[in-house]
Formats: sequence, structure tokens, C-alpha cells
Amino acid sequence: MKLSFKPSPNYRSPQSTDSIMRDLTICLCAVTVFAVVYYGLAWGMETGLRVVLLMVTSIVAALCTEAVWFMATKQNVKEGILSSYGWVTAIILTLISSVNVSYYGLAISTIIAILFGKLVFGGFGQNIFNPAAFGEAILMSSFAASNRTDLMTTATPTMVMKGSNWIATSESLAKTVESFGGFGKMLLGGYTSTIGSTCAILLVLCLIFLIWQKDIDWQMPVFYIGTVFVLTAIIGLAKGAGLGYGLFHVLAGGVLFGGVFMCTDPVTTPVTIPGRIVYAVGAAVLTVIFRWRSNFADGVLYSILLMNMLTPAIDKLFDGNQIKDAGKIRTRVLASTLSCLCIGLLIGMFGLKTTAEESTSGAAAPSAEGGAAAATNFGAPISLGNDFKENRCEVEEISNDGTQAVYHVTARGFGLIDPDGIASSSGHEYKRNEAEITIDLASKTITNYTLTVFGDTEGIGDLATTEEAQQLFVGKGLSDEVDSVTGATYTSESLVAMAAAALNAASGN
Repeated sequence: MKLSFKPSPNYRSPQSTDSIMRDLTICLCAVTVFAVVYYGLAWGMETGLRVVLLMVTSIVAALCTEAVWFMATKQNVKEGILSSYGWVTAIILTLISSVNVSYYGLAISTIIAILFGKLVFGGFGQNIFNPAAFGEAILMSSFAASNRTDLMTTATPTMVMKGSNWIATSESLAKTVESFGGFGKMLLGGYTSTIGSTCAILLVLCLIFLIWQKDIDWQMPVFYIGTVFVLTAIIGLAKGAGLGYGLFHVLAGGVLFGGVFMCTDPVTTPVTIPGRIVYAVGAAVLTVIFRWRSNFADGVLYSILLMNMLTPAIDKLFDGNQIKDAGKIRTRVLASTLSCLCIGLLIGMFGLKTTAEESTSGAAAPSAEGGAAAATNFGAPISLGNDFKENRCEVEEISNDGTQAVYHVTARGFGLIDPDGIASSSGHEYKRNEAEITIDLASKTITNYTLTVFGDTEGIGDLATTEEAQQLFVGKGLSDEVDSVTGATYTSESLVAMAAAALNAASGN
């Protein structure tokens, strides 16, 4: 790739790499302190301490990896570590992970991020991928099964919306937001998500500080976050969810954290301001598309990695004299950004269908109160033979006449706050789901399934509690599958977990 630059006019930035990384580390430490305090107060000191230990694990893994590399390549270890800034990668990687992540999974992912995401390319300043995003992709794809399931099982805002296929009316969106304490609590970070992504106000303050210190250009985060909001707000207005849909997309998940700490990485992003604008808009559109159409609840991570790959092409598109060719460059920026936005709008308008829209092809719409209508829209099946450890089912035999056995089963669902009976701001008490399940002992199949206590999200999860949905379990055994309910995937899994627990108890497992 050949880039052409003209020498005039220029200015010299007063910021050195050391000062930029110092300011970045200060901001990341502030986010870490908030996470430790929140998890310590909300989930107990053990969980708050776990955030600290995860951070220490990742930093030690990063520094040890760099030390071994510099020794093996006969470089000065101290100078190499101080100029490589591996601790920044480690801190970001920890903050974009779940608090449930295993220590060894995080350590191995950090080693891979430092070694294969940075050092093999020549070290700091020469890597093509954001190392933290690279490491998190490894962690999610290879070590998700190692996560602790006994620590907490709560749905995040993006998980709840993903369970609803990212489609919401203004009423259902309001109920979802209220379940997390409203937009005010989401701004303050009073809910569970990835470790460092929740406190919107703190992240915005970090952004202002980094821009004020001239550590980052304002264009990247503003265009990234702004594009996510504008694109989703337009779709929200078109689909009946209102402007709150756009605000939800910005506050939920990793949009703010990614916009402040990852999209602004000067190494893996374009060198020109026009290129950075196109990069930011492209990353924002990909983020929204991944949320709407992929299997992941959040799309920030992979959108950044994909745009990292496009950085050389974007630099090539906007090389040349930035003043003499300003008109041509402006035209290219407008054409590129409008193309990206059009793609996002087309996918949002025609790829997402509300329940009312689906009703024209046979599916029933929800009632005005947000509950399910007479017919239930079913989705992908869930096997009764799956491992439902995360639901932590408890089974008690109520009666057994030798022909049939009746079990009382409880399970963790995906109500937003699970530690047994905490009321949300909307007055709903989140708790374990409960059911009475009758098993035919000869055929080891279910003859009756009755949900007795619903503890999940009202207006969303209760789509899976209709009589029609419960009848799906009748006649099923451990080798069978039960259809999930579209828009209530996580509650469906909780109900299937209780059925599997009763069947296992009847089988002596």
C-alpha cells in the first residue's frame, strides 16, 4: 500500500505516547473501581473481589507474555514492557468480559491477544487488529463453557432484547427498561452486563477527559455512537418503539465503552479524519446489523475487528493531499457513509418484523397490555437432553403412586435480578420460576405441565407461559425437543430446564 501525504500545513501534537497511555490507564482504572464497587455492593464482596482478581490475572498474563517474548527475541525486557503497554490491553480485555469468566480462560485469551494480536506483527504500533477485541473473540468462542455458573445468572439488557429479536413496541420497550430500573439507572450503571460497560455517565466523562487532553480525536466516538443512535432511532420510530429504542441501543451493551476505548485506537484505525469518520460509521452500522441479525446479543466486538481489516482500504481511499483534494474527499465520505446507512436502514426496515407485521402471515399480535395473544409464535427447538446447569434446578417429589409421579421444580430463569426476590422499580418481584410436572413412570414422559410461579420479565418472558406453550411439554421425554417461544427465548429455556429436571428425577438420574 502506498500513501501520499503533503508536508504543509502541519502542527506538532504536545501529547506523547506515554502521556496518552497514562491518561487512558487513569480512565480505565476509574471504570474498574466503579465495577468493583458496584459488584461488591450488588452481589457481595466475593464478586467485587473477583473483578480485582480477574484484572490482576489478565495483567500478569500480559506482562509475563511480553517478558518471555522480549527475552526470546534478545530485547531489553524492561524497555520492551514499558513501551508495549500490555497492561492497557489486559485491562480493556477484562472490562469487556463477563464477571463469570474463568480465570484460566481469561489468562489464556490474554496471552493469545498479546502474542498473536500484537507481538507477532512487530509489537505496539504495528498490529492490524485491536488486541483486546481479538482476545475477547477468542474468549467468547473457545472458553465460554468454562464460565462459572454458580456465581450469578441474570439477563443483561442486550440478552433480553435479543430474546425479543430486537423488536419492541413502545410499551414493551418501556417494560424492559423499567425492569432494569429505567434509563436513569442504566445511565448510572446499576445493572449487570460486561464488567466495564454499564455506567454511561462515567464513560462519557472519560470520553470528555480524553478529548480535552487531546489523547483522541472527537470524530471517531461521536460518529460511532451518534450513528448507532440515529440509525436505531429511525427504525424505532418506524416500528413503533419510539426514540427510546435508539437510546436503549446506545446505553445497553458495549457501544459506549467501544466508542470511547476501542474505536479510538490510533494503531488499528485510519490515519486521516475522513477515513476515521467512514470507519466509525461503518463500525456503527455493523454493530447494529450484528445485533439484529446474528447469534450474538451485542455486535460491538466483531464490528471493530471487521473494520480493522478494512482500515488499509479506507486509508487508500482517502490518501493524497487533504487540502487540495478536499472536494473529492468530501464526496467520497458522503458516498461511503450514506451507503453504509442505507444498508443499515434496509436491513432494519425489511429484516426486522414486529409481531403485528408477522400476524399478516399467520402469527398473532400481542395484546395491548403486552401479554401474549391466543396464538403463540414458536421458534427454534430446545433439547430436553441439554445441560441446564446455569438454571440450577431444584426438584422435590410431591407424590408417587407407582404409575405417575408429581414433582415440584424450581429454576433460575432470566428475570433481570435473580438473587431470590428483589423488587424492580416497576414493582415486579423477580424470583425463580416454579412448576408442577407430572411424569408417567412407565414411558418416562410428561403428562401434565403447570407453571405455578412466573419470576421473569413481565411483558416479555410471559410470552412463554401461555397454556398453548405449556401443552408443548405433554408427551415429551428426555430424547425429545420442545419449541421455544419467539420473543421469550430465555424464559423458554428455563421452562424446558424444569421439565428436564423432573424427567431426570423420574429416571433416577
